[in-house]
Amino acid sequence: MRCLVMLCALIAVAFAAPSTIGDVPTALPAYHRGCMFIFGNCTRHCEVGTHVYTNDCGPFMPEATCDVPVPVQETHSVCDFSACYCDPGTVRDTKTKKCVKLEDCSK
Repeated sequence: MRCLVMLCALIAVAFAAPSTIGDVPTALPAYHRGCMFIFGNCTRHCEVGTHVYTNDCGPFMPEATCDVPVPVQETHSVCDFSACYCDPGTVRDTKTKKCVKLEDCSK
C-alpha cells in the first residue's frame, strides 16, 4: 500500500512539473494545425488560419487564391509536397500572402 501511495505521489509531481526551465521550454507545444516536412523533418508549423496540405505522391491541388478561388486539380503527380493552405472559407491573397475571405481580397 505504501508503494502505491509513493508511486501516485511521484506521478503527481511529474505532471505538476513546469514545462520550462527559466525561459527555455522543456517540451514542444502541441500544434494541431499540422507541420510542413522537408526530407522527413518538421521544418515549420502552420500558423493560425491555415492547415497543412500534403500529398504523398499523386495529383497536386493548388491552393485557393483571390485570383483562382476554385482551383482545378493538376493532372501530373507531385511527390512529398507539403504547404500551409488557408482554412476553408478563406483564400490566399496573392498580394498580401494572408488568408482572407474572398470579398476581402486586395483590389
